Amino acid sequence: MTLLLTLLFSISAFGETLKMNLPIQPVTLDWTGGVNVSYAPLVVNLCEGLFSFDQKTSKLSPAIAVSVQKSKDLKEYTFKINETAKWSDGRPIYAKDFVDGWQRILSPQTTSIYYYYLFDIENAREYHEKKIKSFDEVGIHAVNDRTLVVRFKSAQTEWEATTAFWPLFPIRKDLIEKFGNNWWVAGTLVSSGPFILSSQETGKKAILKRNPYYKKTPSNVDMIEIDFNSNQEVTMEKFKKKEYPFLTDINIEKAIKEKEFKPIPLLRHYVIALNTNRFPFNNPNFRLAILSSINPKEILPKDSKQFSLANAMIPPALFSTKEDTAVSFDPVKANEYLKKSGVILNKSVKIEFLSGIAEPFASISKKIAEQIEKNINVPVKLLIMSTKEFETYSNLGEYSMMMISWTAKARTAKDFLFPYSGYYSSNNRAKHTNEEYDQAIINNDLGKAQKIISKQTGVIQPLFFEKSGYLSHKTIKNLQFDHIGLPILKDVVLLKK
Repeated sequence: MTLLLTLLFSISAFGETLKMNLPIQPVTLDWTGGVNVSYAPLVVNLCEGLFSFDQKTSKLSPAIAVSVQKSKDLKEYTFKINETAKWSDGRPIYAKDFVDGWQRILSPQTTSIYYYYLFDIENAREYHEKKIKSFDEVGIHAVNDRTLVVRFKSAQTEWEATTAFWPLFPIRKDLIEKFGNNWWVAGTLVSSGPFILSSQETGKKAILKRNPYYKKTPSNVDMIEIDFNSNQEVTMEKFKKKEYPFLTDINIEKAIKEKEFKPIPLLRHYVIALNTNRFPFNNPNFRLAILSSINPKEILPKDSKQFSLANAMIPPALFSTKEDTAVSFDPVKANEYLKKSGVILNKSVKIEFLSGIAEPFASISKKIAEQIEKNINVPVKLLIMSTKEFETYSNLGEYSMMMISWTAKARTAKDFLFPYSGYYSSNNRAKHTNEEYDQAIINNDLGKAQKIISKQTGVIQPLFFEKSGYLSHKTIKNLQFDHIGLPILKDVVLLKK
């Protein structure tokens, strides 16, 4: 402990302090539990996984692992752990630390919503659903301290990319058992990444300090002071005064015109999801009638630089295809589908369209409702709700159709198909089951999967891909953002103002 304090004092004495803002303070940093995108900016700078992405090149490279060897049938991956990788308390990082973390995610009592990211692993889903009792039967094994072997149900071509997602970061089971629910708070949390959580003041700020056992980086920043403030006017003023060298909580449409604006390679789609458990959307022809009555080109904000039209569910950066898998806009065909469905429109037929109150959801959803009524004469009741109401009603299935966005958590093409799968998702917003669709995902036949759920069955309609960004002064360099929009701070360099 004395050595650690000496190292930290030495680092803070010579390094720079980066000041930044986050709009939401995390209520947990348990990355195998309830950490969501809002809390993740801290986690991805405190910890890391077997592999990570270089955000400038979008290339995957080893992090805690030094290599991965794949079997010829691509059903077994062998990860070698870096012998120099250590936790922030100096203890080596072992293969078992990953096994412990993944077992915690798959536990039937897990608090994580991301357990399905491990379902491609042999017997993982069966263990989570209590069909088998022993975790030894799951295809995750620490052969020794430096070797982790993972066996899959089917061939996996790029599964190492999933290990860059924060729920799959290693844990310290010994400290969880010792400190219980306090294992992730300042003073007890140990890090596998570039920074440690030095202190946290509820509702106000957190302090991160450089992890002395982490590999060297070009950064001259050894302390990060994070304010928690959701007031954009206040944070913008601090940015203008150069108290913050960068700012992420911004109005994109306004900020994109500023000279300090920088784009983020966000991987996010907007879609319309139809509730297949609710009449008349349990009728495929009725669903196709609704979707073919919508013209995405007419509902985008004029001259929008934030959105681009999508003809498929997966962004081209992850899955390149010239084939249009979305339902085409065709009012004539829409009316033919409506007639073919046999649905008689009367007062008992309620079309409730659920939308969030935040923009662009509200204005785009209004235009969609107007198009449906105009093109096929189907009345739509638009329900614009607060974030909390939206989540409650969508989880209960109390809607006919809804507009939702999805940001890829793992930087893989399959990630855009998971949320609408009865096999993978813990919260299937379309409330549908389609074994052919699920099997196509399992088999990595992603083109087929997109066709099935969109063009063939009219369950999901891709609308747009979103662009994002941040404001940045010239006083900072090597700042990167991942595909979710999270700041990666390990290499940042602060320059003289």
